[in-house]
Amino acid sequence: MKDRGMVKWTAMMLPEHQMLLKIWRQERLMEPQRERAEWELEELQQTITRALTQHHYILLTVWEYGRYRQWSGIIQAINDKELLLVTDTVTKSIPLSYIDAAYIEGDGDA
Repeated sequence: MKDRGMVKWTAMMLPEHQMLLKIWRQERLMEPQRERAEWELEELQQTITRALTQHHYILLTVWEYGRYRQWSGIIQAINDKELLLVTDTVTKSIPLSYIDAAYIEGDGDA
């Protein structure tokens, strides 16, 4: 006989309990944001500045909602808190503190 796990019990659960179980499962999969060393921050700043000034296509690894996600595009603008990345489909504002890694595509450094 095949056991269906939690599926057979969901009919007897309150919606509030189901919501709490869903949140608990999502929190279990969350990754903490990695702390970067000073030299990593300097290298990240140099890469972002070079991509901005030379209008290179850049690949950014960004920590969002407890997970790491990659965005690629061209940096349109930057200030002391965030940068504006233009992708093929959307223009995205990314906080600088959430950027974990940056690679200029087609540069050979990646």
